[in-house]
Parts: sequence; C-alpha cells; structure tokens
Amino acid sequence: MRVLANRVLFQLALLSLTIWSGGARAGEINDELKALVAAADKEGSVNLSWSQSTLGGSQGAALLRDGMNKVFGSHVKVNFSPGPEMARIANQLVIELGAKQSAHVDVYLGAAAQLAPLIDTDLFEPVEWGKYLPDRVVSKSVESGGRFMRITTGLSGVTYNTTLAPYKPTTLQDFLKPEWKGKIATTPYAASFDILLANDMWGRDRTLDYMRKLTTQIAGLIRCGDAERIATGEFAALVMDCTGQDSLVWRERGAPMDQAIPNDAAQIRYYYVAVPRNARNPAAAKLVSLFLETPEGQKIAYDTWKADLHSYPGAHIASQIDDNIARGVSFREVTVDWWRQHPEIDANKGEFTKILTGKN
Repeated sequence: MRVLANRVLFQLALLSLTIWSGGARAGEINDELKALVAAADKEGSVNLSWSQSTLGGSQGAALLRDGMNKVFGSHVKVNFSPGPEMARIANQLVIELGAKQSAHVDVYLGAAAQLAPLIDTDLFEPVEWGKYLPDRVVSKSVESGGRFMRITTGLSGVTYNTTLAPYKPTTLQDFLKPEWKGKIATTPYAASFDILLANDMWGRDRTLDYMRKLTTQIAGLIRCGDAERIATGEFAALVMDCTGQDSLVWRERGAPMDQAIPNDAAQIRYYYVAVPRNARNPAAAKLVSLFLETPEGQKIAYDTWKADLHSYPGAHIASQIDDNIARGVSFREVTVDWWRQHPEIDANKGEFTKILTGKN
C-alpha cells in the first residue's frame, strides 16, 4: 500500500511539473487563458517600467519574458525601461489618461499608498483575474473590483547593519535613545510611517511628535533602494524601510545586514499589479501579471527581489511572518481598501516633509 501511495504521489508531482513547465499545452490551460495568450501574441509585446531594484530591474524583466513565454507557450516581447519612483509613474499615467494618450506602461506596479488615491481617477481596468488561473488567484488576492492584484508581500520595518548597531532594536522607541544618535537615516518621504497616522494606529499627534524627535537623531536622508549605504557602514540603520527585501539581498552578498520588525509598528504591505485602461497592450499586460502568480513567477520574484506572496504554499515570507507572530508581534495588514478607510493618512502625511526639512 505504501509503495502504491508513493507511486500516486510521484505521478501527481509529475503532473504538476508538466502543467507548470516548458510551454503549457493547449489542453492544460483553460479556454479563457488560451484566448488571452492568443490576444497577447497578436499584440506582440508589453511595456514595463519600474526601478532597477524592483523585481531585478532589466535582468528580472528578461526572466519574466522567458518564463512567461515558456509557461504559457506565448511569444511576447518585453520592453523594459528603468523608471522613477512608483508615485511618479502613477502621476504620469494620470496625465496620459486625461490627455487621451496611450499609457507609457502596460502594467503599473505599486502599493496601497500609490493605488488608493488613484481609484477615483478610474485609471485602471477591472479584470476577472481568477477566471484565468482559478487554482492560483483567489478572491482575497484581488481588490477594488479586480483593479488590483497582489503579487508580493512586504514587511515594513528597520533595515540595519548588525555590526554597527548598538543592539538589536525591537521598537521604534529604541531609536530615540542616545546609543543611536547620529548613526541612523530615514527616507525623505518618511516610508512606512504613513500608516501610523491612522486613527486606529498611533494617530496624528503621537506620530508627528515621534518624527520631530527622530529628526534630532538622524544623520541623513536616503531612499529605500539605497541599502548599500547601510551595508557599507555609512549608516547603522534605515528607520523605517519600505519593505525588508534589501536586507536579504545584501545579506546574501555577505554584508552584515538584517531587518527588525518593530513591535509597535509591525505592518504587512502588498505590492500589486494593475492594467491602465489606456494600455497599448492590455492582453500582454494581463498575461505577464498572471505569470507573476504562477510558481515560476513567484520564484523569479523571490530570486530577484526577495519577495513573494505569503498566502501561497511554500512562500518564503510566510515563515518570516510566522516567526514574528510567535514572538508576540501583531501585524497591521495594509490593503488598498484599508487605506481608503483612513483618509486621515493622506490628509496628514504632508506634515512629514515639513518636519524632515525643518519647516515644522
């Protein structure tokens, strides 16, 4: 019986590998996905743009192209251009839609902070993502009527140099202590502090008071993608980071890096993909977005960006979440819908700039 059971498991494993490797045969994908592949092939290409530190940049885009075409049996070219910050790409998309121009990118990649304010612009196409990959894309992965689909989970916290840190931080309050003064950086856009403004988090007064105190401790302002400056010892920590991928990337390179999740500000964030209504290649945009949901796409996301979606079986980031929960950390899940329920965030986050520039 055991031999028979093992044989059945082996056959199931082979079936799984057949479905998700080397050019899916027509009979192994449903009719909806088959039609989408045909439409994407007819378009011939897809235009992507994000930073070089996101999903492996141009090298990652080549991996996405090869993986997508292999898994789905498509023949789509990927045109990748390194882009600016997510917010700036979003602003350009809004301008293009208003001017009735084609979008300069076919897929927008962003987080709740960028996407929530865009809902009222009707910039993005609602998509029934689940009908293409019903075994992968579940309802909780899709938000705002299909406009946004989660592709990776990010844990916001503090990226720090384990050699230079006076001790492993456990709360944001730690960074107001004398041991950290003059050794830390923050971002000019106060990354990850925004959600603390929510009425059911710290609230406006407590958050802004903390930021004023933090400015007396910091030695400089850097972007989230500048983790090299932590790795090389220019700063002992980045308080707070956008998400923790950079610490993992640099640790693999041998740098003394780690990320701490503050007990008093733990948050789970998501990165989403969305298709502009005025995309030049909407079918190809959907296809590359769906590829990111496949096991192969998730592997590329983790290999290049150290991020995957924690709700999928075997996701690397799921173990990080579980480890933190085991030590008593309570996470706030930051979704687009949650952000929309807290207008006080966008109403007050402009105060951060005033504080960081000394104008408040």
